[in-house]
Amino acid sequence: MNRTLLAFGSGLLGLVLLIFVALSVGSAGTGWGDGGGLVLLRTPRILAALAAGLALGIGGAAQQGVFRNPLADPGLTGVFGGALLGIAILLGATPTLAWQRPWIIPLAAFLGALLTSVLLVLISGRGNTARLLITGLGLNAFTAAGTLVIASRSNESRELLTNGAYGDWLGMATLELIWLPCLLCAVASILLLTLSRSFDLLSFGEDSAQANGCNVNRSRRWAVLLTALAAAAATCLVGQVAFIGLLAPHLARGIIGPRHRLMMPLSGLLGGGLLLCADTIGRAAWPQNPLSAAAVMALLGAPLFIWIARRSHE
Repeated sequence: MNRTLLAFGSGLLGLVLLIFVALSVGSAGTGWGDGGGLVLLRTPRILAALAAGLALGIGGAAQQGVFRNPLADPGLTGVFGGALLGIAILLGATPTLAWQRPWIIPLAAFLGALLTSVLLVLISGRGNTARLLITGLGLNAFTAAGTLVIASRSNESRELLTNGAYGDWLGMATLELIWLPCLLCAVASILLLTLSRSFDLLSFGEDSAQANGCNVNRSRRWAVLLTALAAAAATCLVGQVAFIGLLAPHLARGIIGPRHRLMMPLSGLLGGGLLLCADTIGRAAWPQNPLSAAAVMALLGAPLFIWIARRSHE
């Protein structure tokens, strides 16, 4: 218990300090501005990063639990790409309607992410690392190609979709644009936490989980559905970004152990911190031409992904 309190207390303290740093840096210079003007300008971006990171951290832990696979991550299994493709189809078909009714954009992202999740389950099966990664790579390639085709044919949405593919939507964050995706991130995360016991039972195998009262099929359906919602909402905030849903659960598991009841909330906390840290580094290092959070996460996450993949294979 002391270790748990220490982990969460340290994480919250670190996150608070990180928020203060994030409020102090940006393209407009350092500091909070006259009368806190820069704080008001930067707050929506910080809220969006925290909400998206929370959803991705918990969603990644859920994917790893339901697939019983340590390399599952919405950014690597094509779910993010499906969400962006859903947005691309909507913007390519009816751009005016999309901006007149903002709730349609998260809906399109959710449908794209859900379809990709269903295909991932049907094609890859469960528990096979190699098949999961190959299927994820294929789905990522397909959805990325679809998004680029639509972007190339749509002059109005080309820049927006390209920025989304690069994970560079945080710079557009305003309270009006982010409130609904942030709310969906919170709802999906809370509902996924209710499945933590099912993920613990699934880690011992389906037969054992069933014998201990877990409805495996229902738990898996809800996990896939809610992970798709979390990924879709996060996509609406940041665009495509990989590795957060992979790294946050691994870090949480190393700190606090494998029990999902404790690991998943810590994973969400770490996910929010990772994404905000990546965005802050990109803005602080290159204030006049910020590097996207997705690019920073790729630089930091790729070596760790290789290390995790090698450990899992061994």
